[in-house]
Amino acid sequence: MHKVSYAAMREDGSSIRDRCAAEFSDVTEEGQMAENNRTLGAIYPDDMWLDYDINRMLDEIRKYLPEQVPMVSARTHVPMFAEDSEPADGSSVELGIWLAENGDIEAAASRLMRLKPSVFAYYCTTASFVQGVAGDEALKKRVEEATGLPCTTASTAIVKALHCLGVKRVATASPYMEDVNQALISFLAECDIEVVNSNPLHYLQDHGIVPPETIREAARRSDVGEADAVLISCTGQKTADFISELEEELGKPVVTSNQATGWQALQMMGVEPRLPGRGILFEN
Repeated sequence: MHKVSYAAMREDGSSIRDRCAAEFSDVTEEGQMAENNRTLGAIYPDDMWLDYDINRMLDEIRKYLPEQVPMVSARTHVPMFAEDSEPADGSSVELGIWLAENGDIEAAASRLMRLKPSVFAYYCTTASFVQGVAGDEALKKRVEEATGLPCTTASTAIVKALHCLGVKRVATASPYMEDVNQALISFLAECDIEVVNSNPLHYLQDHGIVPPETIREAARRSDVGEADAVLISCTGQKTADFISELEEELGKPVVTSNQATGWQALQMMGVEPRLPGRGILFEN
């Protein structure tokens, strides 16, 4: 895919719109025609100790939705470990697999049906990429079969966003442990996206406590010249208020989990994703 410079993207968004037309050619008619019911059903894992952190995460998700698009949400259970302990098998990848497969996601989506959402989005990047593309597709299919509504995930949305931007090589920053970081690299490789540098911060869980300035600095440190864009992976990260500033600083697109998921959900609902200050994805 032909790469367009960041400066050219800022001046003329037609290249992004053209790519997105292809990326969203499979959007369902239900998503396109839901003008009288554009409500996002957001599902997320409760891996935070404090309600304060949960509320901040929900506020972050809403920052990528225009006022006319309401959101209803449900959380799924995450087993919490003492700060000095690890899962029994020592693997945060196994925790991600458990989150994807224990049935809580479909159950949460089914509970939300009485609030009449028009699409679903699963806001956990790890659980949606940890078993590769096949695992991500299976997760979406289970939600769609349980509800009859279209569903996306953070990982699906990230890939669509990077493809729309013409990105082939990316630098990543995340709060992940190394095993999850490697799973992310493998997932992106399946999608023809090469990770040329990564900077995981090695948080086992409670990712929502990472300060915005910490993940922003991690993104700066991860960026290298050969990267077409920087990806900040993890829906627990608070990035909305600095994405555009960081893009200007680095001279390249910055894609984040919550940003990409909101962007794709809006596309699925037939809403043009235009919000100031939320990165180039929302400017073109």
